[in-house]
Amino acid sequence: MKSKKEAFVINTTSILGFVPLAATAIYSATKAALHNYTLSQRYMLKDTSVKVIEVVPPWVQSNNDEPRAMPLSSFIDATIKVLGMDTDEVLVEEAKMFRNNPGPNEGVFVTHLNDTMKSEPPKIH
Repeated sequence: MKSKKEAFVINTTSILGFVPLAATAIYSATKAALHNYTLSQRYMLKDTSVKVIEVVPPWVQSNNDEPRAMPLSSFIDATIKVLGMDTDEVLVEEAKMFRNNPGPNEGVFVTHLNDTMKSEPPKIH
């Protein structure tokens, strides 16, 4: 890839790599690991023609119709739009509050997310 004029590595992580969901703790941990690997990979390739991009999806209706999740077609459209910009992280609007969360009150945010996910989704009439 380094011999090409322009090349891309695109890693797909998840907001759960930044804000873990207890019910999917292993998935969350692997996405956090992939995020860290992506940062290292980007650094190691910074002086080459290879650009390393991280796509950070929010909860997406990829194999479900959960009303709290982002519709898949909306996610794809928004992701393609952001990929057209010169960015290292592809964050759709729905993912930004999770990506920007880590900090001193991280535990409060994680607890709130996990409590919310344990509740029933709202009924759609």
